[in-house]
Amino acid sequence: MNRKEKQIKPPPPKPMRHLMLILKILAVVSVAEFSIFASCVYLLGRYEHLTFFKTLYLAVITVFTVGYGDLTPHTMAGQKIVMAMLVTGVGYISFFSSMLTTCLIEGQVIQILGGRVMEKKIAKLRNHVIVCGLGRTGSSAIRQLINNKKPFVGIDVDEDKCMALREGGYLSMVGDATEDTMLEKLGVRYASGIIVALPDDADNMLVTMAARDLNKNIRIVTRANRKENETRLARAGADWVIPVGFTGGSHLAMAAIRPATISFMQKILDWNDMDLKLEEFLIEPSCSLVNKPIKETGIREKYGVQVLAIQRGERLIPNPSPEELLLTGDVIITFGTSQRMEEMITCLGVSCPVHSLKVPGNKF
Repeated sequence: MNRKEKQIKPPPPKPMRHLMLILKILAVVSVAEFSIFASCVYLLGRYEHLTFFKTLYLAVITVFTVGYGDLTPHTMAGQKIVMAMLVTGVGYISFFSSMLTTCLIEGQVIQILGGRVMEKKIAKLRNHVIVCGLGRTGSSAIRQLINNKKPFVGIDVDEDKCMALREGGYLSMVGDATEDTMLEKLGVRYASGIIVALPDDADNMLVTMAARDLNKNIRIVTRANRKENETRLARAGADWVIPVGFTGGSHLAMAAIRPATISFMQKILDWNDMDLKLEEFLIEPSCSLVNKPIKETGIREKYGVQVLAIQRGERLIPNPSPEELLLTGDVIITFGTSQRMEEMITCLGVSCPVHSLKVPGNKF
């Protein structure tokens, strides 16, 4: 796919569009005022029989309402011309001032200057993650990056999404991530990873190809919105492709910053023929583990099974301490071999699996 083929250019940011409109109006009005002013200067010099310099001097002090009184029109025609200059000149100055004030009040200039400051901050980033697309998936990925204190910058064609990110104190840029120039501005050559979460697979592929061209060592994590595009994205240069139907942005973020961990977890969840697995067990009233601390159950020592977490009602206890008591109704989340888990079920009286359990929180 040729990166030069697409491209419907996104509209410029709203602040820039407003400023451009104001400048166009000022340009038209200024041309009209200059024409009127030049005509008045010519006619004033003709009817008042003044030199060009004196005529210009009289015109300037008239427009700016100085009126020293040292030079005044003496003819009826000259007085009419001065009146016309007063109305148009003072009106133009008032209009110019109001437009400038409006521009400043609405924050257009401030936003543009702020955008330049933002670009300078982005240019200083190193070993950061670029998030392309600030929709639901991209926002979820950003929350995970924030939790892991990983520096990042977001990009989206939607200015409102970028502004929301900036208001939170984070870096963002309005633009089209499929363009090489935008990726360059985002520091793709110095980034450690890029998360591509655009709504269209064609755009995801373009960004993947561009990022790989610009940085051979960057880790590219992308989402496939269609099943048949998963292998295409991998061939385009993606290190990790989130399959269709999997919308967890946190999964994308973890794949970008902790690839070995997420790869291991994916293998545990997906490989049916793998001896190691994750499993959850319900502690029933008849179970011999009730009201015992974990260190006295022998789960690890006898069966080689690790207790990763305990789900107690709505409360999740990750990495429980050896002194943590197991209560009736607890669900222990464990990691170990299938054979040893079967032995544990037989000897300890735990039940498995727990099909009716609903664990709150985000899935992987």
